[in-house]
Amino acid sequence: MGCQMETVEKMQGVFSEFCVPDRGRILKVKKWLEKQKYLSLDHEMSVLEIGYARGGLIDNLHEYKGIKKYAIDINERQPENGIIFCRHNCNDGIPDFNGLRFDVVFAGEMIEHIYDDRRFLIDIFEILKPAGILALTTPNLFFLPNRFLFPFGKTPYFACEPYHYHFYDGTLLSDIVRNTGFEIQYITSSHVLVSTRRNRYLGRICEMLGDIAPNFGAHIILFAKKPEKV
Repeated sequence: MGCQMETVEKMQGVFSEFCVPDRGRILKVKKWLEKQKYLSLDHEMSVLEIGYARGGLIDNLHEYKGIKKYAIDINERQPENGIIFCRHNCNDGIPDFNGLRFDVVFAGEMIEHIYDDRRFLIDIFEILKPAGILALTTPNLFFLPNRFLFPFGKTPYFACEPYHYHFYDGTLLSDIVRNTGFEIQYITSSHVLVSTRRNRYLGRICEMLGDIAPNFGAHIILFAKKPEKV
C-alpha cells in the first residue's frame, strides 16, 4: 500500500489537530446511506474516508461490524482501532490499498483543497466498485448569509479561505461530478443559517431547511453513483 507523502502542503497544517466540529452533516450523510441501503449490517463492505478527522463518517459507524474502514489524510492522525489509516496528500493521487475497490467513498470538506478537482473525482471513480457511492461535502459559496455579504464586498463564510483552491455551488459541483462519469443521486445541504452546534432547537429547524432549500445551505452534500456497467 503506497502511503508516501509527496507534495508539501504547509497551508493544510492548520488542520493538524482538527476534529469535525459539526456532526450534523456527517449524520445526514450516514442517514441517507442507510436509507438507500448503501450501508449494510448483513455483509462485509469497504468504506474509505478521504480527509479523515476525529468525528468523521467512519467514526460514526460503530454498529456496522462488517465494514472494513479505511482513511486518508494529509496530516498525521490517531484513528480508532479497526481503521486502516494512510497519511497522504491526495493532490498526488489516491494511494493504492492493494488493489481494493470500495463500496462507499466519503470525501468530507475535501474537494475544495485539491488542485485538480476533476482528476480527484476520476481517481475516486476508479477505486469505487461498480454501483459504488461517492458522498461529497463542501462549503457552499452561495450560503444564505453570503448572499448578503457579496454586495458589500465582504469575504463569504466557509468557502473563501487561503487553503481552499476552488469554490462551489450545487450546480457547479454536480456538473463536475456528472462530467467525470458519475450519476447524481441526491443533493442536499447541512443547514441554513445555524446548525445544532450553535443552537440546539433553532439548529434542528435550520438543518431541516437545508434539505428543503439546499441552494441556501452552508455546506453542499452530494451523493453520486458509479454506473454498474462502465
